[in-house]
Amino acid sequence: MNTLSAPEASIVRRYLGALTDMELAVPRAGENMDTEQAAVWTRNASEAQDRLALFDEWRRRLCGFLAVSPGPFFRGQSNQVIV
Repeated sequence: MNTLSAPEASIVRRYLGALTDMELAVPRAGENMDTEQAAVWTRNASEAQDRLALFDEWRRRLCGFLAVSPGPFFRGQSNQVIV
């Protein structure tokens, strides 16, 4: 992190801001379930899982951008990051 250029540090800050928002949205998913289809409202039963998967994907992308290996939480999953 100490060797990032100013533009790279800016990108990392944007990632961290987006990750913070996504992380906070995961536990809130149960409070207000989003709509799965239009017209008659239907609860999206997989909203929490969808949000967690999105959060994990963005964490992997940040690891890829920083050229660091994902931590032990991601074992068994692909370490390949496509940005």
